[in-house]
Amino acid sequence: MAGGFRIGSFVCCAAPKVNEGDYHVVRPSPHTPTQPQTGGAWTSEWFDNAPPPSSISNYNPPAVGNNDPAYSGEWKSQYLHNGVVDPEPSVTYVDLQSRNRPPIKWMVGFDFGTTFSGFAYAKASGPEEISVYYDWPSRTGEKPYCKTLTGLYYKPTGSGGFECASWGHIARSDFMASRGGKVNGPQGLYLSKFKLLLKKDLNDPALAASVPPPLTIHSIIVDYLRYIGELALSVIQSHEGDSNFSRDSVQWCVTVPSIWDENAKQQMKACMVDAGLVSAEAGGIEAVKVVLEPEAASFHCHQILRQEHKDVSLNVEDKILVADVGGGTVDIVVQELIGTGLSYKVKELTESSGGLCGGTFVDESFMRFLSKKIPCLDEFLRKDLPSYKTRLLKDWEDHKCGFGHELMSNTDTKEITLHAKLSRKWEDYETAQGLPPRASGYSEIELTQEDMKSIFDPVVDEILELIAAQLMQVPDIKVMFVVGGFAGSPYLIQRIRARFLRDVQHIVCPQNPGSAVCQGAVSLARNPEAIFSRIAKKTYGTSVTLRFDHAYDPQKFLKIDSGGVEWCRNRFDTFVRKGSRVEVNKGVTKEYIPHSPGQTQMMFDLYSSTEQDPRYTEGPNVRKEGGFSVTLPRNYSRNDMPVFKFTMYFGRSSIELSAEARYKHGRGGQKPESLALPVEYYQ
Repeated sequence: MAGGFRIGSFVCCAAPKVNEGDYHVVRPSPHTPTQPQTGGAWTSEWFDNAPPPSSISNYNPPAVGNNDPAYSGEWKSQYLHNGVVDPEPSVTYVDLQSRNRPPIKWMVGFDFGTTFSGFAYAKASGPEEISVYYDWPSRTGEKPYCKTLTGLYYKPTGSGGFECASWGHIARSDFMASRGGKVNGPQGLYLSKFKLLLKKDLNDPALAASVPPPLTIHSIIVDYLRYIGELALSVIQSHEGDSNFSRDSVQWCVTVPSIWDENAKQQMKACMVDAGLVSAEAGGIEAVKVVLEPEAASFHCHQILRQEHKDVSLNVEDKILVADVGGGTVDIVVQELIGTGLSYKVKELTESSGGLCGGTFVDESFMRFLSKKIPCLDEFLRKDLPSYKTRLLKDWEDHKCGFGHELMSNTDTKEITLHAKLSRKWEDYETAQGLPPRASGYSEIELTQEDMKSIFDPVVDEILELIAAQLMQVPDIKVMFVVGGFAGSPYLIQRIRARFLRDVQHIVCPQNPGSAVCQGAVSLARNPEAIFSRIAKKTYGTSVTLRFDHAYDPQKFLKIDSGGVEWCRNRFDTFVRKGSRVEVNKGVTKEYIPHSPGQTQMMFDLYSSTEQDPRYTEGPNVRKEGGFSVTLPRNYSRNDMPVFKFTMYFGRSSIELSAEARYKHGRGGQKPESLALPVEYYQ
């Protein structure tokens, strides 16, 4: 990229291309040497394949700043014959700096779910009650619920593409109506569960294949966000009045699972912008807040505790476990209260955990059960009536939600009526196999209590093991909150109580567990200081080039410079270690002085690892997470003595980078000044 360079100091990236004689140095700290000294060896990896300079000596004093082992960093300076090049600055700690934003009048908590999605909203100033939306568009009179289906219906176009025709409940109705009994010919397309496709390591080829070209994961999520987002804006506008409303006055708080990687979080932000919900004037992608789902639920449950569960009180140092059991993902977070009431504040105690074992996987278990009962079902859905699976799952939904209700007896059964074509095909199949006719006939499937348990238990057991693993780490939990759409399952709550009521003082499921996340997102947006610190789930760092060690380093990483010095490329330089406590409002700061006035961009590639001390940025446990691009001012000169300051926040709900330019002498002889720099995330 012309005029740009990469820095091998934040996250796996190469250093600026440097020619001998160029001057490039960071602003000195008290630990910076005034003269080159020999010591260890370190160098950045050069951009554009330029060879590293020869005759480099290095100075490595101890790390400076806070003693917290979460952050690593030491001065590793490189000296040319006549200048200093790209040192890795010391790690320092800075307080959070607020960014300039237009006045925010409304907060919207948006829970984008795997199977269902919803939103809550409130005035930013408070303390007005948070409103949850229930009046979803529908053609079939769906039961009132705080969420609508996360589904889209696409019609085929004459050019071979697809046009989004409807969303939510209407999308499913339109799809089933369009298919009818037809098999051949151009048909519409119903997409659901596409949220899961944001997870990089998702192993579901069938789900990935459900998105046909020219549609993409990004485009369908943008379509869905546009529909539900415009509805939210129209609801708020009805409160505000046409003359006073501006969408730039809305703060979007998008919830994501805590188990999502950085790339998925940033993609959600980008989708909100591309959906047209956030303008550049409102701050673009920076106007979208990412909120972790279990943290939002925890805050909401704490707020409603006094109304719904007066026998349960929480005090400072009490420990909470939150199980957010949604349609696709399950998130488990353990927190300790360090402030209550109006001063509510928590810190995370363990690495949050979770898995893909939400309510939609019970649906898949149901379909596997049916396939065993009706051996010809898969062929019928593939060749005869593909849309019938949508109808089966709709009929199953009511039985699924009611299973485990206290009014049911062990002898109760449930029936699902089958399509007439499937009934005939099933009867023909069994006749051809020489089987006797079924006493109950072929027009319906009967589900006994044992059948229901066999469908639920594989998924429920997985959820229980996730909770148990967290309780093994922190056994003295006072309250367990169970929230999310699947928390509305009486059977799941029964199993949780039976398993853990001896280990936890209180198990609380709020009256409306499905809306806990979107309401909590609004509450957290109003109280951004409520989360004090988190536990890093991964190790984050940068790629650097160090002296080659023949005892450890593979030959494929060997690089020999023009002076004959042997270097090892792709070494992992750690900033934050897995399992370390990272405060939300503390960041890692580095400063750079450009080596030439023509530079217009800096790029940072982000790497992560599940290991605490990875040696290389290549390997089975290391992943490239994306990176940040910083646009530099175009009108500076070396006489201005600009310093570019980059602050990275690893303790927030998503990793953030803020950048600013500081001019020691001021531009054009004016007084010293600071200028915020644009930052963009790239995949």
